[in-house]
Amino acid sequence: MQPSRRRDSGFTLVEILIAIVVVGILSAVVVVGVSALTSKSGSAACTGSRDAATAGAVAHYTNTGQFPTKFTDMTGASPAELNLPSSATIDATGLIASTSNWTLTLTPGATGIAPTFTCTSGSGSNGLAAPATTAATATTVAANGTTACPGTFTGWVGEYYSNQNLSGSPVLCRDDASLTFHWGSGSPQAAVPADHFSARWTQTATFTAGNHTFTLGSDDGGRLYIDGTRVIDSWFDRSYGTDNVTRNLSAGTHTIVMEFYENGGLADATLAWT
Repeated sequence: MQPSRRRDSGFTLVEILIAIVVVGILSAVVVVGVSALTSKSGSAACTGSRDAATAGAVAHYTNTGQFPTKFTDMTGASPAELNLPSSATIDATGLIASTSNWTLTLTPGATGIAPTFTCTSGSGSNGLAAPATTAATATTVAANGTTACPGTFTGWVGEYYSNQNLSGSPVLCRDDASLTFHWGSGSPQAAVPADHFSARWTQTATFTAGNHTFTLGSDDGGRLYIDGTRVIDSWFDRSYGTDNVTRNLSAGTHTIVMEFYENGGLADATLAWT
């Protein structure tokens, strides 16, 4: 009996016709599925567009030292800091970007303050924007232009970096109740190196009208910002030391940002005010 031989002569005409029919059926299913998804994904698209715009605003600040005041500041950069869908249009003011499923509005912040983004989809407005001056939000931007950490914060938004210059993405995000840190030769957490790290804390606090004295302590460098203005700058290596500054503040909320870096040896970071 002769052993069977493998047929290597390719597909027959019948097999090719069957394959064409199957592909056509699958293509129709895909088209229907995508159409259904498009009609129902406005809310999800809003969330993604808001997040992309927030990241683009941070990238623009990193590249230029200023926050964008309109969408075209980001989409027109080279390389682009924000890529909108090909179906999206930006209105003449540069403040509204939209598709058939969502409308994204940019509200410029004051000098040194990040813009906010609000998205409206077919299901209504989503509370997606994160005001730059609000600490307890899903996404917070520090007053001097640094990305903060996702989540909800009741205290300080703590961003910790594995380098001395607050660059890149935080290796640790956490909600810090107060800035009274004396780490000695240790570090804030295992993810953060004991030496050559940096941190930034952001909080919006309520003040009474009048003079308030801020005391920053650091080993090594420390900086303090009030409403985006740098008021203490001790960005150099030193043993633990303190700096004081008094500012007359209006009644209401003000954004406080402390930056810190540790070079080597002991590490301390403190901030208090009266």
